[in-house]
Amino acid sequence: MASTEGETIYERVAKLEDEIASLRNEVDVLKKALRNKLARHEISQIKKGKDITSIID
Repeated sequence: MASTEGETIYERVAKLEDEIASLRNEVDVLKKALRNKLARHEISQIKKGKDITSIID
């Protein structure tokens, strides 16, 4: 990752921090989607009369 000419280390660090924050937000969205999908699956299994153990806390 080469920095652009004239960019200070502080500007580069700030950009990387922004990228990290953006990636964390994406991970949070994916985690919520996975939890929702898992919950829907568990509900469908319960409706079918199957005994399930949740892995969602």
